[in-house]
Amino acid sequence: MVNNQPHTISRICCVCRKLQPVTNMTRVVRVNGEFFVQTDKRLQGRGAHVCSACLDSANLQKSLCRSFKTQLPASILQQLTQK
Repeated sequence: MVNNQPHTISRICCVCRKLQPVTNMTRVVRVNGEFFVQTDKRLQGRGAHVCSACLDSANLQKSLCRSFKTQLPASILQQLTQK
């Protein structure tokens, strides 16, 4: 049986743990100890995905700290909540 549907890339949100299309998510990346909110170019490094519904969640900071096993800078959290 041939599946003619286009393949959609999905990732699990680190806050709500739901599988969602990557187009609905924001990626936070740690590269050499520095944190970035991924824009249009793909950054290499340890990443965590957050769905758009969880950007205002009270558990956002705790979930990202758990994913990266370290504290996040306040500037990254501000960038995420502004989106």
